[in-house]
Order: sequence, then structure tokens, then C-alpha cells
Amino acid sequence: MGPEGLQAYGAQQRTLEWLGIGLFVPLACWSMWRLVDATGAWFLPVALAAALCAWAGSDLLSGLVHWAFDTFGSIHTPVIGPAFIRPFREHHFDPAAITRHHFVATNGSNCLACSPLLISASLMPLDSGYWIAAQSFMLFTALGVLATNQCHKWAHMDEAQVPAPVRWAQCAGLVLSPEHHRLHHTAPFDSHFCTSNGWLNGSLNRLLRARR
Repeated sequence: MGPEGLQAYGAQQRTLEWLGIGLFVPLACWSMWRLVDATGAWFLPVALAAALCAWAGSDLLSGLVHWAFDTFGSIHTPVIGPAFIRPFREHHFDPAAITRHHFVATNGSNCLACSPLLISASLMPLDSGYWIAAQSFMLFTALGVLATNQCHKWAHMDEAQVPAPVRWAQCAGLVLSPEHHRLHHTAPFDSHFCTSNGWLNGSLNRLLRARR
């Protein structure tokens, strides 16, 4: 995508991003309160288990979405073009652009994309272990998807700009590291699409190679 594609970002896209954040915050808070109320003393172990599974799930989801928006459609595709495809295409034209994005531009689209997950998590019954497990996984997956772009942004920032706890998490492999993500920006640019932590890149790389 050339520089002209970057002009696709405008007032309509900003409105969608604010809408996504406006939906995400109350829905996430309500879903979390419901989970706390349903699990009681078991909240912490349930939340930790769900968060671990969801953090891996959000990594795979980030990779599949990244691959799809890198591969199909264009910035002119109705609805999803400006909101979702544009940031991915812009990123390959200017990888450092993400480091200049403010909170709304970085996270708004992800918040909007998570709305179906959070609406489901907000409405489903929590009267059995099955439903509690499903709701907690959807809630923490949405939170993981929210964190994905921030992890991606940190992976492109100068080390001095990254908070010390985040640098530690990068070194520990808990969030995406610059070294790992650099493989995605290396020719032929067709692997390592996952941007939460990179845990699922090996599996996704094999899947995409088998598809060719």
C-alpha cells in the first residue's frame, strides 16, 4: 500500500474506534462482575485458568486475523477496509507507524471487533460449570485481543521507551518480543503473524505452509 492509502483514516474511522471502546468498557466490567458473582471463592483459580487459555487463544486469533487482512481484500473493502485492513497494510508500508498511534487508534478497532464476544459473555447464563468456563474464556479472550495491539506496539518501540516490566515480560516470552516479531518483517513476509505473545506462530506457520 502506498502513502495514499494512509489517507483512509478519518473522522468515520475515529468514530468507530470510540464506539468500540465505549462498548468494550461497560461490557467487560459487567461480564467480570458476573463472573466474580458466579464463582465466589473460586474466582481466582477460574480467572487464572481462563486467562492462560485465552492468552494462547488470542495469540492464534491475532495471527489468523493478521494473515487474513494481509492476504484478502483492500483498504477500499466496505466497512472492514478502513477499519481493519488499512492498519495492517499501513503497518507493512511503515512498520514504525504503530508506535506513533495514540490509545484510541491503537486499540479502538480491536475493542469493536471484540463486541460480539463480550455481548455473548454478558448475556449467557452462568448456572453451570460449563457456562462459567465458556463465559470466562470469552471474557479473557476479549481482554487478550485488547492487549494484542499494545503488545505489537511495544515490539516495535525502541527499548528505552518500553516500560521495564514489559521488557521483562518480552524476555520471558509472556508477550511478543521484538526479536520474535522481526521474523514477520523479514522476506518473504509470510510467517509469524501472531502478535500477542508468539506462542502459536510455529503451529500457524505449519498450517499456512500446508495450505500452499
